[in-house]
Amino acid sequence: MAPAIIALEGMPMDPMIPEWLRRSAWVALFWCASATAQAQSGCAPTAVTPDTPDKDICYGPAAWREQTLGGTWLQQRFDLYRAPGASADAPAPLIVWAHPNGSSKAIAPGSVAETVLLKPALAAGFSFASVEFRHPVANRNEADSPTNPGVPHHDLARALQFMRANAAALGIDRRNVFVVGGSRGTLSLWTVLQDDMAIPTSPDPVARQSTRANAVFAYNAQTTYDGREFADLFLVEADRAAFKANWQALHPKYAQYGSAIQSVTADDPPVKLRYDQAFIGRLVTQQELAGVDYVHYPDYGLALCAAYQLALGHGGRCTAEGDPRFATMAEGYRGYVDFFKAHLRGRTAPVLPAMQRPDAPERPRLPRAPGR
Repeated sequence: MAPAIIALEGMPMDPMIPEWLRRSAWVALFWCASATAQAQSGCAPTAVTPDTPDKDICYGPAAWREQTLGGTWLQQRFDLYRAPGASADAPAPLIVWAHPNGSSKAIAPGSVAETVLLKPALAAGFSFASVEFRHPVANRNEADSPTNPGVPHHDLARALQFMRANAAALGIDRRNVFVVGGSRGTLSLWTVLQDDMAIPTSPDPVARQSTRANAVFAYNAQTTYDGREFADLFLVEADRAAFKANWQALHPKYAQYGSAIQSVTADDPPVKLRYDQAFIGRLVTQQELAGVDYVHYPDYGLALCAAYQLALGHGGRCTAEGDPRFATMAEGYRGYVDFFKAHLRGRTAPVLPAMQRPDAPERPRLPRAPGR
């Protein structure tokens, strides 16, 4: 059997080489066909004013062809849905939504995203922002900037900073910012677990803002983008070397991919993770991987909670749940607003009991690697 090949959402993932070749050929043909097309310019971010429309607010200058949407041109923009009465004088807490692959920031009336995510947030007094962003793996050939040709991990960080810099005009409470994401959108999880990216002395008022959040709710989260770490955490030892070799061949920029697991420190925010598969709870072979959805591998959640346990000495700040009953968005995100309400700062809100990680088998835990 050919060695398994792993990639993140929107990229070749099938463990059988012929299928990977078919998918890779499609991607190569798409990009070759589009290479001659004139590049679309990005938008120009400017300070928000009372006259700025709440839809398509520009937070950054990048534009890209989104391969998971058939090559549609996208830009660094977000849509804001204000809580009733939100204003500079009465700022509302903010929930930032990062969508999965195969969709965009647009939330259609009557859609599941509106019913499950947007309406509960507004009803609870939160404003809601839906962000367009590049995936750090699926869009790995997009540069952060002309002078920084790295994998674009930082779109959501810039969006959070832009929103905070324009908090008064947007009517949001910069002390109370929360992130929720699904699959691709769990770039939000990686983002807020990094050390704060704010540069207090920057001449750019946006760059001076925090990239942290009060809490994170993530559905089918990828808690590491590094296939080498995936192999060490979840594969039997005999299968790791071949897996890593294939990963590195498929992902020449692998050294730039991030890991939320390796980023956990004692001051990180509370996290709630849900997966639509039961936990595996043991090391598996490459052959066994063919029988599970390892783009959304459920034990990603256990590994992150183990990192929280190591950093804090207890598991009270990380919850991981894995169950097929979460197969729909309605069940997967059920109660997410209540989780955020428990972590509001400086506001009157019910305080829910601390969330505890469910009992689960111990997972192997590697020491933090230098430079990662």
